[in-house]
Amino acid sequence: MLTIVFAGAAGADCSEDPAARDLTVALRQAEPFTYLDEHGSPQGFTVDLWERIARNLWLDPENPPSAEQLRGMSATEQNALRRQYSYVVLDSIDQQETALGNCDVDVVISPLTITAERMRIHDFSQPYLSSGLALAVPSSGAIHFDQAVATIVETMSQSNVLLAIVGFLSFNLLMAFLVRRYLRRSEEAAAGLQVGTRDVLDAITRTVALRGVGDDYTTALAKLLEIFMAVVGTALSATILGVLTTAFVSSIGTQQQVDAGKLVTMRVATLRCSTAQAFLTEQYVSQRQTILEGDPLRPALEARIDWLACPEGATMEGPAEMYEATGLPGAVMLAGSWQEAVRRLASGEVDAVLGDWVALTYLSRQGVFSGRLDVLPTVYRNEPYGWGIARRNDADGLRNAIDSALISEIRGEYWRRDLEEVLGQGSISPN
Repeated sequence: MLTIVFAGAAGADCSEDPAARDLTVALRQAEPFTYLDEHGSPQGFTVDLWERIARNLWLDPENPPSAEQLRGMSATEQNALRRQYSYVVLDSIDQQETALGNCDVDVVISPLTITAERMRIHDFSQPYLSSGLALAVPSSGAIHFDQAVATIVETMSQSNVLLAIVGFLSFNLLMAFLVRRYLRRSEEAAAGLQVGTRDVLDAITRTVALRGVGDDYTTALAKLLEIFMAVVGTALSATILGVLTTAFVSSIGTQQQVDAGKLVTMRVATLRCSTAQAFLTEQYVSQRQTILEGDPLRPALEARIDWLACPEGATMEGPAEMYEATGLPGAVMLAGSWQEAVRRLASGEVDAVLGDWVALTYLSRQGVFSGRLDVLPTVYRNEPYGWGIARRNDADGLRNAIDSALISEIRGEYWRRDLEEVLGQGSISPN
């Protein structure tokens, strides 16, 4: 039922009645969102999402709407949604936007960041995912003690955690001392012996469960107190040990956070003519403001900024290009795909890849790259993704229908399941 055509096929004109024809859905190679498998069939997270929504929008004649679904919709809206659709494959974001602006395609489901500039040209659906610009770096087996200490401080600074630990510790210390002082030997308690250093030290060691509360207790009450104190002390020790263990384990192989301003000192690869390239250019422009006129570094910096400018009509396709300027720290590589950029990182040609968090996280889990790179937790800029929709007469209600179906899907079970299959369990926060 569905067909796939490639860029260059004639499309519709913006004045054409959209309800009178089938829909054209554009995609490009952009794993894990959209891509063609070895058989040439569309695959990916947003392909699956679109096809579930298409069924809900009655774009499949084998899945007609129910009377309940039709209630409240005009005849024009109903007729517009009773259509089929076909895919068109485009090579770049630039081609996608041109096709949307010319109404050559109706919907673009490949990743497209919602920006004010793009919204002036065409419409967007509701965001279906919030990603962002992040940094991928080579994995390291070293323990970063600074990060471990920071994790401990951050955990212990939480009011509830600190209050619970101090409360348990104080209570257990008091009880251990009382048991030690007054229940160990009834005759000694009755004699009113003075509190000694040994009593305090013994209470402390028993508090953290290094010793039993009463190794030589004989009374039933003392034995019960001994059991109680052992349980509470063990729980307290396990909590403290768990915080320390988690902090040090999480610091193994992780990298220090990298401020955006430090990117200009690194050898960074990114996707050609992407929002990541634009963000990197902004960092070099900011660096230029710190260099005075007449400084010998300024011409080299100006040349790098000019090189980073994406020419109008340029596409992402093409071989990777490295730009290094004499006297300037760092370097920039522009790649034609995230896979190419990450491959250059794995081979040691660059220090990091600045790019889409979802794409980099997905690639870090693939067999060839698994265990070889980490995606740092810092997100430099949040980027909501939505589906581009050609700006036609909106009487057909297509955008509103897509929005309604998207919201239902995000609230359902498949959206989270599909994303976590790609990015790993717990990677997406509850919606």
